[in-house]
Amino acid sequence: MMNKYLKYIKNIRKKKNFTISCAESCTGGMISSYLTSIDGSSNFFEGSLITYSNKMKIQLLKVSNKTINNYGAVSHKTALEMVKGLSKKCKSNLLVSVTGVAGPSGGSKETPVGCVYFGFGKRINNKYKFKTIKKKFNEKNRKKIQLKSTEFVLKTICSELRDI
Repeated sequence: MMNKYLKYIKNIRKKKNFTISCAESCTGGMISSYLTSIDGSSNFFEGSLITYSNKMKIQLLKVSNKTINNYGAVSHKTALEMVKGLSKKCKSNLLVSVTGVAGPSGGSKETPVGCVYFGFGKRINNKYKFKTIKKKFNEKNRKKIQLKSTEFVLKTICSELRDI
């Protein structure tokens, strides 16, 4: 399934100009790895910040300490602040943030293993429109959660590129 999304991104790049940047937490660079597996990805992939720790989310993406304390590192609010912080660092057409509990341990009743929040930003007329999406992957395997999160991002990128 991933190859289908990667092929679509590569093919649409031939027809449209766009750039993509990411802020990854629980995927640890996996999204970036898949995007850079596309031949010619340097023409559209600007880069990624891997902000795994709360400290890095705060320092690099300007996620507020208050947000992390009140809502948690795995929340709509944190995913939104991550993607908004990324928008201050770069001006890509599409921005992605991801934060979640990849497991197999950790998590809580509110944010169990497999709970992942995604932030997306799309630049239209030099102004960003942001949204967040919550997914619950029914997996207990860390790698599978990371892969499913990456696949969801690639699928969403394909969907968002239709409007650019």
